[in-house]
Amino acid sequence: MKKILVIAMALSVFSCTNLDETIYSSIPSDKFFTTEEEFLMSAGRVYSHLLGYTHYYNIWGTITVSTDEALSPFRQFNQWDDGGVWRDLHAHTFTPAHDNIRQTWEFLFTGISLCNQILYEFSQATLDFPVKESMIAEIKVMRAWFYFNAIDLFGNVPFTIDFTDVSVPLQKSRTEVFAFIEQELKENVDLLVDSPLANYGRATKPFAYMILAKMYLNSEKWFGAPKWQEAIDACNAIINLNTLQLEDDYFANFKANNQPSKENIFAIVYDKVYANGGDWSRRFRFHQLTLHWESVRTFGILDETWNGFCTSQSFFNTFDLTKDYRSNMWLYGPQVESSGAPLLWYGWQVDFTPYVTSLFDMSNPAGHNQGVRFAKYEYENGLQGECMNNDYVVYRYADVLLTKGEALVRQGNAATALPLFNAVRKRAGLSDYTSADLTLDEIYAERGREFVWEGSRRQDMIRFGKWTAARDFKAAESDNHTEIFPIPARARTNNSNLNQNPGYTD
Repeated sequence: MKKILVIAMALSVFSCTNLDETIYSSIPSDKFFTTEEEFLMSAGRVYSHLLGYTHYYNIWGTITVSTDEALSPFRQFNQWDDGGVWRDLHAHTFTPAHDNIRQTWEFLFTGISLCNQILYEFSQATLDFPVKESMIAEIKVMRAWFYFNAIDLFGNVPFTIDFTDVSVPLQKSRTEVFAFIEQELKENVDLLVDSPLANYGRATKPFAYMILAKMYLNSEKWFGAPKWQEAIDACNAIINLNTLQLEDDYFANFKANNQPSKENIFAIVYDKVYANGGDWSRRFRFHQLTLHWESVRTFGILDETWNGFCTSQSFFNTFDLTKDYRSNMWLYGPQVESSGAPLLWYGWQVDFTPYVTSLFDMSNPAGHNQGVRFAKYEYENGLQGECMNNDYVVYRYADVLLTKGEALVRQGNAATALPLFNAVRKRAGLSDYTSADLTLDEIYAERGREFVWEGSRRQDMIRFGKWTAARDFKAAESDNHTEIFPIPARARTNNSNLNQNPGYTD
């Protein structure tokens, strides 16, 4: 199934190289699609677009480095300067000119436009087949997901669902777009399949309900309107499908072949052969982002690594290294080669320290060995070609349990939430919580430990009131305007209908 989807994605991207195709100045409606396979190829363009998600200059890098779970310090030998983009993300000194934020905006709205185009093409095609309605619903749900990310990151956003409308879209409020997403998901969820494994890497019922759960969980912060029961109901809808469960091994969800995971709700499908392609921005490359230059000898990697991203010392310190099985995701202390011999760099053993000298001080750069490195995703022996074979996990069943548990605690029902948290804790090798343990601060910390580098930390920090506080290499903020990013200057130049978010100046 994975290979079939990836091939469809690849063909949807590279089909333009077929020089024997009939060329039309405009495409007649009866020529849009003539087979079910052509519909699938067109839908595959959405999933092909998602390959850019994990790029460090795209949405993943933007929402991860701006939290406490990741740093990209300026290092010895002029490594990771990049014009200060990582410093500004982490220190929350970003502006409308920030390149990561611009690329994140363009990723989201290109995805929305692509969905609008595909839905228009589907509407013009006369071919009918049994799963056509569900395929249309699938693209509508993907469009809802793009809009969900847009209002999460940018607040009030330009809105259009009509591909034929060539006017510049008007800006709608976060409240209006929230209502659209909610309605779109509710109207289409029943047309989707129940099991992520049955429609791997594509929108399913659990995926749609997970978006709803996330929206409701953040509703109080966004609008001052708590929707805890709605979040619980959305989680229950996933639980009651009985198509998902916690994997016994936490790391099974992140293996090089993690497709069989019974826990992963939605994953972006990568393949070291079929999804590598020629576009360097569409490759899954955590190994390059975080590993030391010499770590290739630890993992048998036949590729260069860049000695970059690490975690902050304070975030690393939230793990119990002696008990928490999840702490095995971190590389710290003296490193060894795959043979067990010391991993040497110019005669010195590489020793990863939690301490980082500075984030962006050219006169006092971080050492080559500073910062604990990330290894939750399996680094496959023999990896080459820059693209990992693992699929990037966007949502997991563990998040369903902890989301429901958090909503219950916020309702005052800690006792009911206990089994949900303790199921996740048990897998990590940790002792059970008691009701008294389930404070909001502890729930925040536990979510951090469970979902490292999975894209949820920014939302969590904002929802729990931690986003603007002082932390490693970041001062306390005087207001909360950075809880939404600035609308990129280029977007405002191209669309005069867009008002800049408060606190930012173009």
